[in-house]
Amino acid sequence: MRCTGSSLFFLACSTLFNACAAQIMSVDLGHEFFKVALMRQGAPLEIVLNTHSKRKTTTAVSFFETVRTFGDDALAHQGKAPAKVPMFFHSTVGRNYSVEDISDGGKWWSDFGLGSRFYSHSLGFHADRGVPTFKVADSDLEGEELLAHIFHFCKKIAEDSGEGKAINVRDLVVTVPSDATQRQRQAIIAAGEIAGLRVLTLVHEGAAFGVQRAFDYQPEAGTTEIGLFYNLGSRKAEVSVIKFESRQAGMVKGKTAPVVTVLGSAIDFRFGGHLMDLKIADVMLKRFQEKYPKLADGVQQNSRALRKLLSQAQKTKAILSSNKVAPFIVESLFEDTDFQATIQRTEFEEMCQEMLDSLTEPIEKALAVANVTMEDIHHVEVIGGAWRVPKVQQVLSDYIEKGKGTKLPLGQHLNGEEAAALGAALVAGNSSSSFRVKKIFFTDITQHDYAVQVASLTGEWEKNYTVLYPKGTPLGGKKKLAFELEEDFLVRIFEDGTPVSEYTVTGLQEILEGKWKEYNMTGKPKISVTVPLELSGLIEFKTPMATVEEAYWVNVTKPKPKETNTTGNATGSAAENASSTSGAAKDETKEEAPEEANSTMEEAADPASAASDDAAAADDAAADKDNASEPVEPEAEVTQKLKKKKHEKKLKVTRKDFLPAPLSEEQIKELKKKLEGVAAHEAEIQAVAGIKNELEAAIYGSRDKLEREDIVQVTTEEQREEVSKMATDLEDWMYEAGNSKSEYEQKLQALQDLLGPMEERAQELEARSGLAETVAEAVEDMKKTKELIETNMTWVNASKVEAAAKKMVDFEEWWTKKHESQASLPLHEAPAYTAKEVHEKIAKVQKDWDKLKKTKKPKEKAPKADKKAKANATETSEKSKPTEELLPADIEATEKEIADIRTKKVAAVEKEDFDTAHKLKGREQALVQHLERLQAQKSEL
Repeated sequence: MRCTGSSLFFLACSTLFNACAAQIMSVDLGHEFFKVALMRQGAPLEIVLNTHSKRKTTTAVSFFETVRTFGDDALAHQGKAPAKVPMFFHSTVGRNYSVEDISDGGKWWSDFGLGSRFYSHSLGFHADRGVPTFKVADSDLEGEELLAHIFHFCKKIAEDSGEGKAINVRDLVVTVPSDATQRQRQAIIAAGEIAGLRVLTLVHEGAAFGVQRAFDYQPEAGTTEIGLFYNLGSRKAEVSVIKFESRQAGMVKGKTAPVVTVLGSAIDFRFGGHLMDLKIADVMLKRFQEKYPKLADGVQQNSRALRKLLSQAQKTKAILSSNKVAPFIVESLFEDTDFQATIQRTEFEEMCQEMLDSLTEPIEKALAVANVTMEDIHHVEVIGGAWRVPKVQQVLSDYIEKGKGTKLPLGQHLNGEEAAALGAALVAGNSSSSFRVKKIFFTDITQHDYAVQVASLTGEWEKNYTVLYPKGTPLGGKKKLAFELEEDFLVRIFEDGTPVSEYTVTGLQEILEGKWKEYNMTGKPKISVTVPLELSGLIEFKTPMATVEEAYWVNVTKPKPKETNTTGNATGSAAENASSTSGAAKDETKEEAPEEANSTMEEAADPASAASDDAAAADDAAADKDNASEPVEPEAEVTQKLKKKKHEKKLKVTRKDFLPAPLSEEQIKELKKKLEGVAAHEAEIQAVAGIKNELEAAIYGSRDKLEREDIVQVTTEEQREEVSKMATDLEDWMYEAGNSKSEYEQKLQALQDLLGPMEERAQELEARSGLAETVAEAVEDMKKTKELIETNMTWVNASKVEAAAKKMVDFEEWWTKKHESQASLPLHEAPAYTAKEVHEKIAKVQKDWDKLKKTKKPKEKAPKADKKAKANATETSEKSKPTEELLPADIEATEKEIADIRTKKVAAVEKEDFDTAHKLKGREQALVQHLERLQAQKSEL
């Protein structure tokens, strides 16, 4: 069963720190078609439809007209001007070429792989970068610039998919082949930036398929399964070996998440679905030339005829997937000559035999990289458009059965047209804090070796060539270089042994000869550099830092212990006496405690005696001090202690790229500005085309309107002639070139100013046909309402009634005046009033009368009286109170009386006898309560 985007109903929830809704657009950038998926907060992940409501778009942009076209619209121009419709070009972007390589038969055409017969490109060369350019519409376009046009179109259709909701797409994820080089990855990122997008990451196509598969499937906990994904697209085959596991996710026991680990992959550009199309087209071209030798030379030079052949070849290949014989029919192929032929499936397989023989080679390479055999594979998934060829399925099935030992079905669980775009979006969503998606633990690997080498700026020395990231290293790693140097240096980065970039690091020698020169350094400066391998496959050179350790001495003061000089036995005796006295005092503490408390109380009561005792004690202490020896001041001991301190300095980096050189930041900004200018210019052209169509429609419509009876009735011959003349003049004016949008708007407005009043008069003439009767009826109804209020609703405020009556009179006077004025006006002049104006005035007056009519009668307040009078009144009222009406004795009688009362109540309301209706309502309520009691009594019995 296939998995489509509609099944991916997960909620993308915004975080508290994100003020605006986030969107991630993913693009599966295929050679023949591209697909766009959009992840939005609060919406399911889905494939974006293009302007033709298709889920995939041809990877083509046309510069044939003043406004760019894309997809199938661009493909229509390929037969007219193939050089203005670049196609299948992005596989060569980021590769190194020379001037000779872009000539016919050169290396560029070999890498392009589709030949120059059916695809004609006009190439230039950018010598400074070492890359070809595309000559389109009298200008040379960089390969990244062409890709940017594609991404800009993707952005537009994604933003237009909001169905009225504003969508602002800024983040982009792109699928790339697993063997994409640094330059190819940099080119795609640069193209995204030129298009006004931020490329979050690049995802390998095979890995994207694996993540999409894991969204719907994961093995049981504790088990491991290895899957083989065979992606046979239009231009290449890519095989990926992926391991699937489950692991604990979060703090909830038993909750698991899939683990996707790419073990190995391989790519082969020697075969693909579109290469098979070209085989059929070549054979059919030869048959046409053999059948019509006079047209042989002309047909192969005619781009439109070649495009017709290739289009029919694609259709014929699709027919051969389900039929053994297919017709090949092209009407008016060349010089009004039709071409008809048939092709057998066996013939087609013979044409593609060389490709079919190589189908299994990328499987063997991918298994070798993954270090597994076919026996370890648990399931196989086939994706891409070309696997539908029956012979392809047979070759793959036979190979798998032979290697596995048992038959293993070719799985078709993924939609090969959409799965890569959806999987890439899931990869980005898992690494974003703005979305909450199903957790998938994902690891991919690199197919390239990345090494570094440190060297002198003068070339006097070079350090060892060090491989930091060998093939098969997981992406997302981060390694540090650490070494000692005393001079500025450079670091070269290599990809598979080929230098990619060179980073010149300066500032070390300057600071060593400057600020750090006075330092007592313990050793040479230590240099540390971070070289991460990003998840996108890019290798970076970051934060070179120099660190030195300074040793220095500091003075530390240590005080000596205190010493005291004695004067012989006298001091010793005094000390001994003091000690013995103190001992005696301690022994007597417990016994003397109560007496001491009494003594204290007595001393507090005689302050004079206490003061004399204190004075005596002070004299004794002074005498003891004179007899004691003076202490000697201690001398401080000064020593030195060794300390260390670190100093860091961030070094300056200058980057130099080897050919093919990527676009610089300045070039990217310039091309971005250029693309924005193109988009603005096209928007202006489209706006002019829109207003031009509107003016054209208004011209033709004005002539039709002038012949209508209602328009003729409200216009004069001169007025109609004026409109007709303006329409003719505008029609001639539209053939003039160079008219701006504002000029079209002015002309359209002038025509509408003449024609508009005529249409309004015609509408008013029709609206006035029954307006007088409507006004008369409305006035009559308001007068009846006034009479009703004055007669039966005396509680309504008289001043309000008078104000409403005055408004009614004012309206009658206004209407009489306007009606008489209109009767005297000719129909070709502006009316004295409009039907809308009359209805609005009537509605205002009617609103006042309706409000008065709904005024409720206020409740009467009982007069105040003293308690005695109140008591007498109560007693009198009790005596004079009439006997209440008796209630029916049974249920049937009660129900009958309730029905009669309700009928009478309705009649009273219709007669606007509200007092009677109120009394009947009270009797009705009493009867309803009585009926409930009777029913309750009956149920108890």
